[in-house]
Amino acid sequence: MAALTVYGSVLSPFVARVLLACAYKDVPTQLTMPKDGIKSPEYLKLNPFGKIPAIKDGAFVLYESAVIVDYLDSKYKKKKLLPAAPKAMAQVRLIATVTAEYVQGAGLKFFRMKRSNQFTQADLDAATAELHKGLDVLEKIVAKKKKYIAGPTPTLADCFVVPALFFAVNTSGLFGIKGVLDGRPKLKAYWDNAQKDKVAGQVLKGMTDRMKQLIPA
Repeated sequence: MAALTVYGSVLSPFVARVLLACAYKDVPTQLTMPKDGIKSPEYLKLNPFGKIPAIKDGAFVLYESAVIVDYLDSKYKKKKLLPAAPKAMAQVRLIATVTAEYVQGAGLKFFRMKRSNQFTQADLDAATAELHKGLDVLEKIVAKKKKYIAGPTPTLADCFVVPALFFAVNTSGLFGIKGVLDGRPKLKAYWDNAQKDKVAGQVLKGMTDRMKQLIPA
């Protein structure tokens, strides 16, 4: 099987979604940044928004991480990430959507505030409240006592939750906010397992290494 070209950086949670989906499904990948940047004319032919990720599968080009993950799951039939049963599928979609809309965004706000060093206490308080609200809801809807976020096997939801929790835990910690998963036993257990997991752990290591390069201790 020829390697799928994935354009982007592993630190991007959107790119990490795609890398996780590929790894869970045993699809080989080649991760690369666009040669002349994401706003270059060459890359804009692949993704007119000038964002990452984009993929190139032979002559086929696709962008938008959620669409890419769906494409991969549809093309590669083994190790399906989206359950066929309607209720199970809805649960996976719900976890992924809550994560994307209400958890990941808050984590990214902390990251951007740290990188720019331009924020007020009100900005910090608002991001903190947003993060806790998202985590509270996520804690209620995830699977109980399972290795993966929606059950015994990896799903599309894990592709969203792993990078989102990375930002939730690590970027809030940059502001001295400790233990954001305390009091949320399902998420805490999941996060502990994810860091030890062969697939998720490798992606998380790449994210950690890149963050250390951008934000030295």
